[in-house]
Amino acid sequence: MKKLIILLTMCCLSYTAIYAEDDVKVVIPTSKRANYALYPAITGVFLRLDTRDGTILAVVPSNPQKNRVLNAEPLALDKAPGRFELYPTDSSWVWLLFDSETGEMWNLKWSDKSNLLSKIPINEQ
Repeated sequence: MKKLIILLTMCCLSYTAIYAEDDVKVVIPTSKRANYALYPAITGVFLRLDTRDGTILAVVPSNPQKNRVLNAEPLALDKAPGRFELYPTDSSWVWLLFDSETGEMWNLKWSDKSNLLSKIPINEQ
């Protein structure tokens, strides 16, 4: 009887573990007052954006040694929270960095080892 109870308990736990993944939701802060925003890029990798100056860090929680700075150079000095935002494109390796104050945009190709950030020229008419 004891073995049967253990077996049933293990089956229930296995079932719970398998189907628990469906309940996982990613919450991205939408408050303009947030200093940082976290974006899921690919499985196990997140992009941490400093919304005040546009600096970006790729974060790998399972292996912190793989964390790397994608943009260390501040794009703004006024440190206004919520100024910069990241938007995904159809490729998980390319994101759009947007300055909500000036309207400037950059392509972030975080799979590259160099030239990660390139400004997108905008012709205003």
